[in-house]
Amino acid sequence: MAVDYRHGISILELIVYIPTLFTALWMAFRHGFTRSSGWIFFVIFSLARIIGSCCYLATINDPTSIDLYVAWAVCTSIGISPLTWGCIGLLSRANDSIQRKSGHALHPLLFKVTGLVTIVGMILGIVGQTTSTNPTEGLYSSKTKAGLILYIIAWVGLCILLLLISLRYQRIEEGEHRLLLAVSISIPLLFVRILYSLLSTFTRKAEFSSISGNVSIQLCMSVLEELVIVYVCLGIGLTLTVRPAFEPFQANIQDASTLESQPDMSSMQYESGKPGARYKKRRGGPITQLVGLAMDEINYRRQK
Repeated sequence: MAVDYRHGISILELIVYIPTLFTALWMAFRHGFTRSSGWIFFVIFSLARIIGSCCYLATINDPTSIDLYVAWAVCTSIGISPLTWGCIGLLSRANDSIQRKSGHALHPLLFKVTGLVTIVGMILGIVGQTTSTNPTEGLYSSKTKAGLILYIIAWVGLCILLLLISLRYQRIEEGEHRLLLAVSISIPLLFVRILYSLLSTFTRKAEFSSISGNVSIQLCMSVLEELVIVYVCLGIGLTLTVRPAFEPFQANIQDASTLESQPDMSSMQYESGKPGARYKKRRGGPITQLVGLAMDEINYRRQK
């Protein structure tokens, strides 16, 4: 079997996403393997594209292998989920920045719910592709359609999160505002990518089929969009500084419990000069007060 246009796209993806995989891995190690960082999802996406491209290139020597086409179709279908999760992770980092600076961030549950919808959509897409013996039939299955609908819902949720974070723009720490720029560029491109899958699955027009359709349309509505999203997010991510691990809201609860557990210094203070007085009235923070109390205790015991 000769190398055709679609094989050329697979070669392009290998050239692009192999270095991207190592870049995303380095950033995940640098910033931390947490969901709020988002970099781990670009690692997952790069792996999916590399594996999918290798499977499709393998059909050159084995063009009748259904398993290779199914594996390629599965890797192609799951690309939307990690990209959406990556954008959610960037917004979550901006939300942590708001919490550190002002303490008025969005509740983390909003990000988790949006991400959960994306994961369920990915699972339905995988099930729809793998339960069919033919990749084309799997593309039009009811589970695949349900997964795409969930992708649209998650995309709307991502837009709402971006809007809510943007309304708190002034509360974001210095240097973290560029996260909103990365997501703002990615959201319309992600919509075009989802639209391509919707046209392919719901309209059943031959030119939009990701398996046997027009390759130029696939390149312009799917491949290039994914490439730009990954490079924009990782490119801006390379300019970010490493931030300490932070759990919104939980930190506030810990701070409040710490304050409650501190002794009330005012109850130990007294006016100096009174006979039998044990503690002196002092100004200062908790450490100064504790050192002063220790000195007063020593002096009191010497006078006894």
